[in-house]
Amino acid sequence: MKILVNDEIDTDLWEEFVSGNPHANPFQTPAFYELVNHAIPSSGQAVCVFDHGKIRALAVVFLQKEKRFRSYFSRRGLIFGGPLIDPDCTEALNPLLEAISLLLRRRVIYIETRNLSDYEEYITKFSNSGWIYSNHLNCILDIKDRESVYNQMNATRRRQIRQSLKNGASYEVCRGLNDLEEFYSLLNKFYTKVIRLPLPPPEIFKAFFQYNFGKIFVVRHNGRIIGGSICPILENKTIYSYYYYGLKDYHKNIYPSHLSIVAAIEYAVDNNLGKLDFMGAGKSGTDYGVRDYKLQFGGHLVEYGRFIRIERPSLYRIGKMGLGIIRYLGI
Repeated sequence: MKILVNDEIDTDLWEEFVSGNPHANPFQTPAFYELVNHAIPSSGQAVCVFDHGKIRALAVVFLQKEKRFRSYFSRRGLIFGGPLIDPDCTEALNPLLEAISLLLRRRVIYIETRNLSDYEEYITKFSNSGWIYSNHLNCILDIKDRESVYNQMNATRRRQIRQSLKNGASYEVCRGLNDLEEFYSLLNKFYTKVIRLPLPPPEIFKAFFQYNFGKIFVVRHNGRIIGGSICPILENKTIYSYYYYGLKDYHKNIYPSHLSIVAAIEYAVDNNLGKLDFMGAGKSGTDYGVRDYKLQFGGHLVEYGRFIRIERPSLYRIGKMGLGIIRYLGI
């Protein structure tokens, strides 16, 4: 078995491997790798195990860090969706995991997979390579047709959606970079001032739009953008709610966040996509308002969990404590 990285990986073989893989997701495609590496200052690394003319395992690692003095303690590699493994060659997973660690251990404090499918059969292999499993829930909305989707929703949610549309709010596919910048400004303010979590730089979302990596939706009222959603798409299968947001308490009968999700649902119905993946619903056993919100659209919970490999334990402990204090203080 041979390890290949970045441009050493044949794009045609890569796309073929993704298209036939049970863990396929848009974040492990050549398109996502190209996107993050052209959206400076972000970057990504692609690693694969190659054997007998075939890719046997592959991962795209998105490298992230927070800004200014927090950046040193927040350097991490994220494998959105989880790595892809050939079901007929599961022994390729451990060389892949070891290669990822070797490639990144001097650049990151930890590496984490954010699984979007069931990796239960691989838990032992991850553990043998020094990765730790943690529980994490996700919410999936099955989409068959428009009527069944809306019948699954909480009655209050349906009523609020009707009220929003009746009072002049609307949703549509993002028209251009000006719309995107306006939506990003709202989203960034919310992440910075309210939830105090890192948000990818605007260059990522601009590249998302320019590369047509899924769809970006915006919610409008009286010509103003009041919400939206960023939605990668796995062709013919799934639309993902990567980021969504709507202004809080904007109007007593308009609910921008609801419409940002409805936009994705309607697109899925019109384009025969069978699922909306909400990309996370918190830890099991812990109250989480966002989870309750997502479930009111009629989805169901799954536990796909996450794997983490800590490359620099002392910095990880210091960073986890320090960043928690920083977020608490809002600095």
